[in-house]
Amino acid sequence: MISPLLCNVYLHQLDRVWQEREHGVLVRYCDDAVVMCRSRRQAEAALTRLREVLADLGLELKDANTRIVHLEVGGEGLTFLGFDHRMVSSPARGGMRRITFLARWPSDKAMQRARDRLRELTDRSRFRVPVAEVVDEMNMFLRGWAAYFRYGNSADRFVDLQWYANQRLGLFLSKRYRRGRRFGRWLVGVRQPAHLRLVSLVGIVVAPRPNRPWRGKTERRR
Repeated sequence: MISPLLCNVYLHQLDRVWQEREHGVLVRYCDDAVVMCRSRRQAEAALTRLREVLADLGLELKDANTRIVHLEVGGEGLTFLGFDHRMVSSPARGGMRRITFLARWPSDKAMQRARDRLRELTDRSRFRVPVAEVVDEMNMFLRGWAAYFRYGNSADRFVDLQWYANQRLGLFLSKRYRRGRRFGRWLVGVRQPAHLRLVSLVGIVVAPRPNRPWRGKTERRR
């Protein structure tokens, strides 16, 4: 696996070529990149230029992960750095007109990876690990995951992951103490002793809004 530092050093030439923005705006992190263009024609020219620059560096695009996407409401959108990016249209409220904007939220793959990690942390093979330690590890993962994905239109997905984390911990406790599932759910959802409290993912999402300051403001789930 190539380190991010070496990747950025090697692909610095690509950034320099795109500084003039003749072929759109390049957004790159390591070897993942998106080029934003104003038209299909510009996008096709950008793809051709991208192949040329990479060929000069002895590299080539991975065809399975390379495509031109037209962002429109109801369209396929794109996935970049763990986020799904989709054009959506907000419902008209209080006489205000509908607004079309680019929204983003954790991708299906990112959600599945998070569930897989929580499942690993609450696997039956860890019954000998102190419960407080298991909860601490779950909280450490959830805090890190949330710190990255909270900047977007992610409230619904955060609620889903919160529910899953609670369910996994409840199931872990019921099996560890050889009790029914109700017992585990009661410990996590009702009694909530201090050493069993998971961090809350509800109400912490920061939703970006075009041309408005958004840092520090959270997205309320309706």
